[in-house]
Amino acid sequence: MSINKKDKAAHAVVAALLLGASSSALAQDGGFFADLWDNTIFQGVIRADAAYRTTSYQNPNNQTNAPFQDVLVPRQAFLPPDLAVGLVNWGDVPLTVIGGVSIPTLLEAATPGRRSDVIPQEDLEFNLATIRFTGEMNMVFSQEWRMNVRLRALYDPVIYDEFNAADVAGVQGGYSTTGGDRYADAGKPNYYEALDRNGKRINPLELAGRDYMVDLPTFIINYKKGGWDFRFGNQTIAWGQAIFFRTFDVANGLDLRRHLVIDRAIEEFEDERVPKIALRVAGQITDTMVLDSYVGKFQPDILTNPNTPYNVIPSQFYKPFDNYYVGDYDSKIDYGVRLKSDYGSWGWQAMAVSRYNPLGAFKWAESGIVKGLTPHGGLIAAAVHTAYAAKPPCLGAQNPYDNFCRLYGGVAEALSHTPFAVAPGGLYSDREWFAGAASVRLHGVDALNTVINEFPAVRDLFASPVDNVPQASALLNTFFLGAGGSLMGHVERDYFREEVFAIGGSYVNESEDIESFWSQFITNIEVQYTPERVLTATSLSRDYDKTDEYIVTLVGEKWFRYSESFPAAYLVFQGMHRSATDLVGLNLDGYGGNVGGGNIDINDPIVIADGISSANYLVFAGFQPWPNRKYILEWAFLYDVKGGLLAQPLVKWNPGYKISVDLYYNYTDGELHGDGTDNLIRAIDFADEIGLRISYEL
Repeated sequence: MSINKKDKAAHAVVAALLLGASSSALAQDGGFFADLWDNTIFQGVIRADAAYRTTSYQNPNNQTNAPFQDVLVPRQAFLPPDLAVGLVNWGDVPLTVIGGVSIPTLLEAATPGRRSDVIPQEDLEFNLATIRFTGEMNMVFSQEWRMNVRLRALYDPVIYDEFNAADVAGVQGGYSTTGGDRYADAGKPNYYEALDRNGKRINPLELAGRDYMVDLPTFIINYKKGGWDFRFGNQTIAWGQAIFFRTFDVANGLDLRRHLVIDRAIEEFEDERVPKIALRVAGQITDTMVLDSYVGKFQPDILTNPNTPYNVIPSQFYKPFDNYYVGDYDSKIDYGVRLKSDYGSWGWQAMAVSRYNPLGAFKWAESGIVKGLTPHGGLIAAAVHTAYAAKPPCLGAQNPYDNFCRLYGGVAEALSHTPFAVAPGGLYSDREWFAGAASVRLHGVDALNTVINEFPAVRDLFASPVDNVPQASALLNTFFLGAGGSLMGHVERDYFREEVFAIGGSYVNESEDIESFWSQFITNIEVQYTPERVLTATSLSRDYDKTDEYIVTLVGEKWFRYSESFPAAYLVFQGMHRSATDLVGLNLDGYGGNVGGGNIDINDPIVIADGISSANYLVFAGFQPWPNRKYILEWAFLYDVKGGLLAQPLVKWNPGYKISVDLYYNYTDGELHGDGTDNLIRAIDFADEIGLRISYEL
């Protein structure tokens, strides 16, 4: 809604925010600036968002509610096979006695057996609480030239129960900042900064901090001439119009920081697309065909930060080192073209895009943190010596096991060249390891072997490859105990170019029976093909997976009026088949792993990922306005045929006075049927919430 120029107060407020306090002086100068001011339109919205959690199941990716948070997990150390001649496998020889005292007794007295002994469990009540201002300015210079600027400013009062790294500064030496470990820089979670591994801002037109962000999602100069439209600047390019699906909508990445992807579904990722600096050219090339093209600066997906309400990366693994600047990806260019045409009831479109996949691919990374094992590691060294030779342990240079003792007593340099670092709040047990691997679609055994095979420094610590879950558990628990509690993992993200091709067709059913439901029913089919798409390997190896992927989407749309008393309702039915990745781009080969889901039982067997052949989703969404549009009922249901459901009913109320109120509920069920290991929704099963949005137009 445009602001009437007679409304001087509102006009001045929005103009000052967009142009600065001196902007109103433009109108006083006369001539060009006065005309420019008269041809400038301002819009502004102030909005408050809140979401209250309605489930007892907390986000398992955060420190205070990790899997087995309040469960005492048995841990046993074992003699490393590489240390002794004749040993074959991890788990063959348990370390049991030092000087007549059992190793489990000594170690459990020195190191925590449950996470909550170090990091107390928290009961998060609110998932979301933000206040934002959005202002837009359209400035017309001439019939051909104009400028459009949109400002978004968001503040978060941080009313959440938070993890604070400072609270565990005295445990295992706390968190180190050596080698680029920024985990503890702020102590408390950083909700909005998006930084690369060296602390540089990933989005160029954004300022952000722990509890705020300000950006310019739109800042474009627009030139129109002879049926052609040129737009240059920071912008988003929405080629897709589906709900939850993005078959053609590949020009921009997604920003997951504010509300993941579970805010108002009907808005079709409007608030999630990551803007990029680009030149977009669109125009009519024949009487029936339209061309739309772009070339722009590559911008990646923005991931959630550790220990934030919607975090989707286990916090026992430090936030991925982003190589956006280190890998020179900030200088990379994306480009693409789409053709679209209609012939009566039929239509078609085709797309070719060359881009860097904004999700990227992940692999293990050196921690770079020079920090050795705690003195408790010496207990294991002593136990090894006692088990292998009945002599006083670790008594000097002449002792044949002195090298082993030295490694476990001060292993800082070697450990810095591995993906692990000694820190509180990392992984405490084999159970946590496999739970974390399953949650991010990895193979727990293969991921461990990758560390051993690709990081030679781990072999200096007498780690060796394992063949199965029991052997992996033996190795992991030995190292966690040797660390004096837990080890934190490190991964990094790189990006790879891919060529994305898509074609689509549409048909509008022209039924003679205009009262029929199928009259004017629109059917769309879209097919995307990407050869040699690079995916994160389920082992986190530097040898990434590559696969040809195809995606098929079927969409049916209908405006249907079932009562003369109500306006027509909009209905949309969608289906999608994906051959290699899930809806957010994760490798389907990593599906199938689990350690008990949300209600974890220590006796549940550890299940390793074995993958699924395809992912299939169904969507039913729409909205029904009330007379005079005072109320609007919206709904969106996303169903994963493997047994997951996201349901979002919403009621919109327009009471007048430039106010609108949205009340909605997000219901997630990752175990609607089956055990939850093979469906997408399991990853956000913690997000049941009642949400409220109140907006006021200036």
